[in-house]
Amino acid sequence: MKNSLIQSHEQALSKRQEAEKILANHTLAVTKYEQQTTIANEQIADSKTKIAGAQEVQRIIAVRMKEIATLMARPTITAAEKAKLSKEEDEIKSKLEAQQNIVDTETKALVTHETSVATLATTIKQFKKYVKDTKEIIKTLEKKVEETK
Repeated sequence: MKNSLIQSHEQALSKRQEAEKILANHTLAVTKYEQQTTIANEQIADSKTKIAGAQEVQRIIAVRMKEIATLMARPTITAAEKAKLSKEEDEIKSKLEAQQNIVDTETKALVTHETSVATLATTIKQFKKYVKDTKEIIKTLEKKVEETK
């Protein structure tokens, strides 16, 4: 009888130690996922800033394009002025395209980061439940350890 009690006590200790290791791993995972969430949120803010910047540049460029169109429509424009404005218009169009590429690229990145944050939130919630459940198991095992002393 004494041997079976000792065995039960040792088993309870062993199971409690195992549960404490699992708890530590789950707690560490929550911390890691929360850090990843922080990074992803910073990336979201960065992408939004880049998008806003590129859109502002596009607005400024659009205003200049309208000015160029107005200037080129003047009946008194010289060939030299028209050539200069045409060259500027071509340069502006390439700048506009570059800004649109930034908007497109950062919008895709933004969607990816937002999806990542959503996935991490679900994962964190799940691991926090594991932590809570494991703490309850440890409490039960601690009672068992005390009962089998």
